[in-house]
Amino acid sequence: MPGLQPLSAQLRGDPCLPLLWLFLGPICCSYAPPGWRFTASEIVIPRKVSHRVSTAEIQGQLSYKIRFGGQRHVVHMRVKKSLLPRHFPVITDNDQGAMQEDYPFVPRDCYYYGYLEGVPGSMGTLDTCHGGLRGMLQVDDFTYEIKPLEASSKFEHVISLLVTQKTPGEDEKCKIGGEDTNQADEEALLAEMPRAGPVYMWWPHRKYIKLLYTVAHSYFLLNPNQTSVIENVVIMNNILHSIYFQAGLEVCIRVLCIWNAGDGMRLDIWRDGGSLVTRFGLWKMQRWQGMIPHDTAVLLTGRRFGNDRYYAHRGGICNPNWGASFVCVGNNHIFLASTLAAHTLGHMIGCRHDGPGCRCFRRDKCVMAPETGLLDMLSNCSYVTLHEVVHRWDPCLSTSNVPYNNFPYVANRCGDKKLDAREECDCGTMKDCAEDPCCENSCILTLGSTCSEGSCCVGCNYAQPGRMCRDVLGICDLPEYCTGLTHTCPDDSYIQDGTPCSPLAVCVKGNCSDRDMQCQALFGFNVKEAAPICYRTLNMRGDRFGNCGVRVIRGGGKPVKCEEDDIMCGMLHCANVQKIPGGGEHTTFRHIVVHDVTPKTCFGFDAHFGTLTPQLGLVVDGASCGPGQFCKDQNCTFYPDLNFSCDVSTCNFRGVCNNRRHCHCQQGWKPPNCDVEGGGGSVDSGPPPDKRKETRAKIRMSVNIEVALLLARFALLCISGIIGSLFHLREVVDQRYEETASEKL
Repeated sequence: MPGLQPLSAQLRGDPCLPLLWLFLGPICCSYAPPGWRFTASEIVIPRKVSHRVSTAEIQGQLSYKIRFGGQRHVVHMRVKKSLLPRHFPVITDNDQGAMQEDYPFVPRDCYYYGYLEGVPGSMGTLDTCHGGLRGMLQVDDFTYEIKPLEASSKFEHVISLLVTQKTPGEDEKCKIGGEDTNQADEEALLAEMPRAGPVYMWWPHRKYIKLLYTVAHSYFLLNPNQTSVIENVVIMNNILHSIYFQAGLEVCIRVLCIWNAGDGMRLDIWRDGGSLVTRFGLWKMQRWQGMIPHDTAVLLTGRRFGNDRYYAHRGGICNPNWGASFVCVGNNHIFLASTLAAHTLGHMIGCRHDGPGCRCFRRDKCVMAPETGLLDMLSNCSYVTLHEVVHRWDPCLSTSNVPYNNFPYVANRCGDKKLDAREECDCGTMKDCAEDPCCENSCILTLGSTCSEGSCCVGCNYAQPGRMCRDVLGICDLPEYCTGLTHTCPDDSYIQDGTPCSPLAVCVKGNCSDRDMQCQALFGFNVKEAAPICYRTLNMRGDRFGNCGVRVIRGGGKPVKCEEDDIMCGMLHCANVQKIPGGGEHTTFRHIVVHDVTPKTCFGFDAHFGTLTPQLGLVVDGASCGPGQFCKDQNCTFYPDLNFSCDVSTCNFRGVCNNRRHCHCQQGWKPPNCDVEGGGGSVDSGPPPDKRKETRAKIRMSVNIEVALLLARFALLCISGIIGSLFHLREVVDQRYEETASEKL
């Protein structure tokens, strides 16, 4: 037939085909087929499950019912809040070959960590950024991929079982040097591992690994679309975050560098992963470490180097030049590439390969297994190393992912709603300025205005002296008043620390609280502080349920037992508790019975150290702990230790001392010493309103009103008399007219 040629002719007609393969070979990660495949797929329709407390939807949580693998599952999801920086810098090459920095829009509130209800050890790493569910579900040793079905109008999704497959003749074992495990050493280490961790393990710290991702040109050529590359890197980091989050580590993206026009350093000369990573570490230290501080860097490539698909320096985390690794993404599935990156990250943290004694929950192999695969769970051996990393103090991992800003100097400009040195006001945009009667769009005040904002700015002018601009917040607080000279309220002031405010407490930093009040704030009305035996027995133990605070040491946070004199200032213990409130995550309510002559119940509250939850379980400052003593920083302090230089005698017993040790006088006496009649207040609070003037004004107003009412009544009386006289006159005239008419008849 025309157009068909013998096979031999076709082969002879393509002499350049081997040469073509020679050039295309280095672009791919391997010459073999991909190391993964889908074994089964099915169409599912996730059904959303409502998360409600009363009638309010719980923010940041989602649940879906999904049937796959012959079973019905409920997937619970919680949003990740620190996965991406607020400003996500992406560095690329422009048309002229120069680097440019952009901040593309990447949704930050659609990435979730999840699990399957009723399946212990399950894990989900999902996102909803494109309208449906997309991501990875791990059920025991099975890895599923879920993604929306394209062009479906019924919210249909495709869920597929993903497996790895070995390429014949290839060794998949990790080749990072110095990783041979010693069985005898490992057994000795496992034998020494306690069933429960040391005393400070129950309060985990949170550490942050800030990654600098670099996309090599070979990987970019596989899919030359910057948006797609950014999306894949975020998905990869999302999986890394899920794997290490349970160990107290948050894996964050610091910056993404894409070599879209060509590699930033020569890569083709390196024949193995070790030499590549060494050179890449030196390059990124010289190029980026001073400009964008980070903990480690990951180079994503589209080809192998020698026989290495990945490589990292063990223990290189936070090292400026050794903190580097590479992962060949190539034609690997993004989930497989992510688990390879998790393996290399484990090496950089200091983890060794798992040996025969290492186990992870409901998994055949763990992340640090010598032979890598779709592995998502860390072993008990890895947790030993990670625990040391998480609980030691260091300036590297302890720093959160502060947004990178390439512009340390920002020029002043009118319209940014920030009052600069040369501006009288700043009302913002043209629309905002059109609605502002005090400020023009040129950042100058309107005619006749003296201010445009502030608690002491009323009607575009300074408020009159004596106007209250900050009310008292409690018995130990003091009010502030406008001075009539500025638009701002005077600085906050409060009663001097140590001033008695109740039979069982003194003022401290403007607050007045004793142990009874604190117990009622935690557990409700009618709750009292527990018996003294609770404080004597528990607070001298120095453990989770009784201590005088947590001391930050190199090994982490360690609870400190109370000295005998300080037991009433340590952990708070309450009695008569009828109902336990909801404390939220990372909190614990405890109930301990202490045996004395009669059993005593001791209720308390504990917020885990290292979290952002306020520590409400310790006795607050200011509570009485003995005659002439009060609690201060979990120590029982004597009043003379405060070194008072101001007291009520300084104020002539007509006022109190404030935190600046100035007299705040009662109404009717003038500061600074309250020895002359005046309006009250202090030199720090602004002049309070003159009550005598207000009283005179009120009296004058009431007198004026009474006089006006009397005049009004008199006027009404006169008017009614005149009207009555007119009516009477009319009657007389009518009567005379009738008499005259009758006489004529």
